[in-house]
Amino acid sequence: MAQMTKTLDRPESGYARLVARAAFACCIVALVSGLIPQAEMALLGGNVIIGNALAKGLLLVCLLIISFLNPKLKIDEPFIVWWFLLVLFLVFEIGFLSLASDIPLWNVLGAYNGDYLLPLIGVPFFLFGGNISEKATIRVITLIFLVCVMISLAQYLTNEPLLYTESADGNFIVSSWDFAGSTRAFSLFSSPLEYGIFCSFCGALGVALSKYRRMSGLLLLAASGFACYTTLTRLCYLLFACACVYALVLTFGKKPRRGLWQPALFFVLGIATIFAGLNSLAQGNPSGLQDVSSLLDRIEEWTYGYQLLSQASLSHQLFGMGITQNAKFTDMPMLIDNAPLALSLHIGLIGLILFTIYFVSVWLYLRREAIAKQQPFIIAAASLWSTLLCAGTFNIIFSSFGAVFVLAVLCRTERK
Repeated sequence: MAQMTKTLDRPESGYARLVARAAFACCIVALVSGLIPQAEMALLGGNVIIGNALAKGLLLVCLLIISFLNPKLKIDEPFIVWWFLLVLFLVFEIGFLSLASDIPLWNVLGAYNGDYLLPLIGVPFFLFGGNISEKATIRVITLIFLVCVMISLAQYLTNEPLLYTESADGNFIVSSWDFAGSTRAFSLFSSPLEYGIFCSFCGALGVALSKYRRMSGLLLLAASGFACYTTLTRLCYLLFACACVYALVLTFGKKPRRGLWQPALFFVLGIATIFAGLNSLAQGNPSGLQDVSSLLDRIEEWTYGYQLLSQASLSHQLFGMGITQNAKFTDMPMLIDNAPLALSLHIGLIGLILFTIYFVSVWLYLRREAIAKQQPFIIAAASLWSTLLCAGTFNIIFSSFGAVFVLAVLCRTERK
């Protein structure tokens, strides 16, 4: 498969900066997933009219502008090939799912928007990389994080959600915020997990910044660790530790090939927690954070999903059945809470293989950029992406990782 080469010169015109800034703002809103819904509910008496669909829609408009003005975008990175194949495959899947699985077109497109838009939309924005300052990006992320920390601290101390957990019209819901009578801090996000992923990213950013501004970096790391703790979500604790360790390796390591094997270790750690939970159950199910009832629920969900897949026809195994975890677009009676299984049920084993190769290629790109440029934001992005396999073992988390990738692309600089 031939590798695409020869990068187009980055446009320096006013429209390029305008598109980059618009994409940046929209991506921040998409990353902080509860920001717009909470603001709407506060202003509209608990109703959500637009939600995050607006931010993603504006991102799509920016993409269309790029495609119209620069139709020959080329990038000298291997993952562009897999991105192109994925886009072609998803276009084919629209027809397959609509015809073979009898799924309404709106449901197919809605599921695409929820799961795949942010991870895939970053590639066209390569043409506009460098139009957003990395320092400005870090300042914005840090400011948002400080606001989120204050909210999560209040939620933790009062043991109350304080913000809306569900809109009156049902268009927005905060999932899994109540844990055995304790409030899992979710701040301005749609779930404690998404908030914990954001805290993990900020923790890795603190590690990367500590090389240049030790006190600021360490303070950000400490605040991120505490904020992550308030989520009361074990997966977030694991992701936080893994992301910070990876940031240490990329920031202070010296070997050119550093950081290649750690994601596999993180994945093994994720699998090991399953066996550790089952071992705890054998010795008597403990309470609190050591409770394994959620693990048993997930094992039941995974078993059900696997049975659906194994009993499906060959074409549906290869190309999917259109089943998603989003209740708006499917009738799945149980959660899936596993990224590989979710991809297989939705767009089949071929889709799973293509996405896996694409995701690994994106992580390898971010790792190379982090080592070559030593930009703190790119290091943090690569560190978060190194935990993708581990995170995907227990949840479906494509959007959060995709938003970070877009931001990393927008603030990238030319390699030294």
